Amino acid sequence: MPRRRERFERSDVPRASTRRSVIAAVVCVAVFAAIAAVVALLWNRVTLESRLGDKDLEGALAAQPGQAVAEGTGYVASGDDFEVVALLTADGLDPVGPALTSARILAINRTQGTAACVTVPLGAKVDAETSATLAEAYAGQGYAACVGELSSAAGVPFDHVVVATGDVIDEVRAVVGSSASDLVRQASGLLSKIRTDMDAAELLSLAEALSAASSNLTFSEAFLVAEAGTDEEGNPVETGAQVIERTQLGVALGLLVPAA
Repeated sequence: MPRRRERFERSDVPRASTRRSVIAAVVCVAVFAAIAAVVALLWNRVTLESRLGDKDLEGALAAQPGQAVAEGTGYVASGDDFEVVALLTADGLDPVGPALTSARILAINRTQGTAACVTVPLGAKVDAETSATLAEAYAGQGYAACVGELSSAAGVPFDHVVVATGDVIDEVRAVVGSSASDLVRQASGLLSKIRTDMDAAELLSLAEALSAASSNLTFSEAFLVAEAGTDEEGNPVETGAQVIERTQLGVALGLLVPAA
């Protein structure tokens, strides 16, 4: 009578284990969570970096009328080295639609180590064709279109523009000492609320110049005057619009100095 062979389980064959399945599931979850975190971090970094080097603002600056600062009677353009920045504050960062809440012009005198910041009233007329005010032009045309109009109305050419959802002067000064490569990581709060034509290196350069001039930083408001025109018979009349007094603005920014 043939012997019946006994069966033995091989010790070198892996056994199914509930614990091993749980560990594998945990590892998979951890891997996918890590991937999600990396993707989120990279997406956030790309989003923040996209706030720098805004192409629309770069184009608007390049399209500014080729003008020097408007000189007035008894004043001439200063020979010092200036960096002039338009600071536009709005209730959003979309290219068109948000309402402008504040407009300022910052002039940093790199030669003297001083700076001046002048607020431009939003009711100032900036569009010669439509008679739109600064606030109306911003809401209807967007931030890029306002750059050239504000420059022409103020008689001041801009080197850079910063569009923000809040007052960022102090935050800009706070990034002094950062490297360009670390700016996104160290100043994400600042970058999340601005759009600018500047790249990281230019923004840091501006921050350093502004910080150096902080003890000599003055604030003022631009004067508006009634716009003068002529009627059909050539008589002088007021149009009802208010325009920026360009000579006073140039003096307040330090761009104009008394003629010798």
